Amino acid sequence: MLIEVIRGEFMAEKDAYDEALKSGQYQKPGGLRGKYDNVRRFWEDEQIGLYLRPYLERLAAQKKKRGEGLSILDLGCGSGDGFELITAINDSKSLISGHSTKVIQPDILDAYQGIDMNEGLLRQAQAIYKEKQNISFSLSDFNDCKLLSEQSYDLYLANYGTLSHNSDEQTVELLSNIIKHSNNGAIILVDWLGRFSYEWQTLWTADCEHNQWIDYAISYIYSGNGVRQPELTYFPLRIMGRSEVMSIYQQVRRKTEDGITLRKLADRSSFVGRHMDTTQYNPHCQPLRRMVNSLFEPNLGTNLDELLVYYIPRQGFDEVNNYYQRLTTHWNYIVLYTKALLELGIPPEAPSKIPIAVRRAISTMGKIVKTAASTGIGNPRASLVEPQLGYCLRELEMELQEGLGCGHGLVAIFEIVK
Repeated sequence: MLIEVIRGEFMAEKDAYDEALKSGQYQKPGGLRGKYDNVRRFWEDEQIGLYLRPYLERLAAQKKKRGEGLSILDLGCGSGDGFELITAINDSKSLISGHSTKVIQPDILDAYQGIDMNEGLLRQAQAIYKEKQNISFSLSDFNDCKLLSEQSYDLYLANYGTLSHNSDEQTVELLSNIIKHSNNGAIILVDWLGRFSYEWQTLWTADCEHNQWIDYAISYIYSGNGVRQPELTYFPLRIMGRSEVMSIYQQVRRKTEDGITLRKLADRSSFVGRHMDTTQYNPHCQPLRRMVNSLFEPNLGTNLDELLVYYIPRQGFDEVNNYYQRLTTHWNYIVLYTKALLELGIPPEAPSKIPIAVRRAISTMGKIVKTAASTGIGNPRASLVEPQLGYCLRELEMELQEGLGCGHGLVAIFEIVK
C-alpha cells in the first residue's frame, strides 16, 4: 500500500513538471516571468550564493592549496541549475577592476554530477552542457542513488525545495548516507520550502506535527503571462520551520555520532516568492515578485507605488508577524525614500533603530540617483536606479531574516565534521 502511495505521489510530481515544461516558461533565460525570471537570477540565486560564499571560498582555498579539484553533486539538478548558481558566485575579495571574479574558476572544478528523476529536464540539461566534459547527468532517485556511495563529493546541493519532496525519515537517512561517504569539510546546501511563507499564510499552524505538507502546484508560470491556465496537477511538498530543521539536524547528529554541523539557517524570498503573484494560497498577497522583476528589467520603468507592501498579519503568530512587520516598515521606507529622491520630494520620516542595510540603502540610492540624473545615455532610471533599488531590498531581507521559515525558501548550510 505504501509503495502505491509513493508511486502515486511520484507520478503526480512528474506530471506537474512535465506540464511546466510544455508551457514554454521553463526555457532559459527568463526576464519578467517564467522559472528563470529576474527575481530567480538576481535575487534568489545570488542570495543563496551570498549565504554559501564564505564556506565555498574556504573550501576552494583548501582544495587549491592541496592541488586538488572540486567535485559537486547536485541532487534534483533539473536542467543543471546548480552548476549555474555555483559558478556565478563572486569572490568577496574581487576588485571592481577585475574581470575574473568567481570563487569557482574553471581550473578548480573537477566534476559536476547532476541527478534528477525527470527525463525532460535532464534532456534539457544535456543539451545545454553537452560541450563540457566535466559535467554529467544521471536519471535516478537521489534517495537510492549508487553515486552517493561510489564517490565522495566536496559540495552537495539540494536547491529550491528539492528535499521538500522527502519525508523527514528519508532526509535523515539521505544526510546520514552523505556523511558516511564524504570527507571532512564537505558542505551540504539544502533549501526547503518555508513553513511561514506569507504566500501560504492561510496554511500557518502551530500544529506542525500533523500539518507537514502543502498541496503544491506550479501555477506561478502562468501568472500574468496572458496564457490560459490549464488544469494543474498538485503534489505534496514538505514545509519547514526552524524547529523542524533543528529536529532533523539533531537526528542526523545522533545517527552519525555528531558528524555534521549546522553553519547557517536563513530565510529567502520573504515577499518575492513564487506564489505572491498567484494569490493561490493567500488572497492578501500583492504581485511583488512581478514588481521586483520589473526593477531588474533593463529599459523598463517601474511604478514604485506598486512596490509598497501592505502586510496583513495573522493572529496567533506573534514572532512571525513581528518579523514581517519589521521587514515591511523598512522595505517601504527604502522605496519611499528612493521615490522622493527621484521626484525631488521630501524624504519620509525615518523609522526608529534603522538597520545597517537601510543606512547603506539610503546612502547608495542617493549616490545612484545623483549619478543617473547627470547621465544622458539610455534610460538611467530603469537600467541604473531601479536595479540598485532591487539589490538594496534584497540586502534588507538578508539582514533582517531570522531563519524562521518566513520565506519561500529556508536555506540550511551544513558542514561534515569527522
